[in-house]
Amino acid sequence: MIEWIDRMWLKCKVFIHKALNHTIYKTGVKVYGIPRMVYRKKITIGRNCTINDRVFLYGRGGITLGEGVSLSYGVSLITSGYGNKNWAQNKIEKKHENAPIIINDYVWIGANTTILKGVTIAKGCIVGAGSVVTHDLARPNTLYAGNPAKFIKVLENRPTEMEG
Repeated sequence: MIEWIDRMWLKCKVFIHKALNHTIYKTGVKVYGIPRMVYRKKITIGRNCTINDRVFLYGRGGITLGEGVSLSYGVSLITSGYGNKNWAQNKIEKKHENAPIIINDYVWIGANTTILKGVTIAKGCIVGAGSVVTHDLARPNTLYAGNPAKFIKVLENRPTEMEG
């Protein structure tokens, strides 16, 4: 069941219900505002996730959100693109490369962050606002930020499961 936050218009609720209709999601998911989901049959949302307003999930290559993941305002997850090799020819031929995005448990993605195809983010990480993630963030319980996202520091005492 999805928890609907106060002051949401009925029209918004209907829109989001339709968007989540083909998305696999588990209990405790909270949706604030209106996220946009494309290729939603390939999107899986774990328990107790939070998805904020203006989040964009482009699931063509598949998106998996682990338990307790928080996507802040304006986050974009994009699983498709022209690729780095021979991108000009791919653009002419409209040939897209698809790769999944996997965000493991208890990850917090800061506002207006973009995560590109093929990225896996380790458990307990925080990605700073405005970051662009182009490669795996493999070290658990770590702060990353920047364009492209880089290691900032290891996070001490980061919870490994939901509290309360």
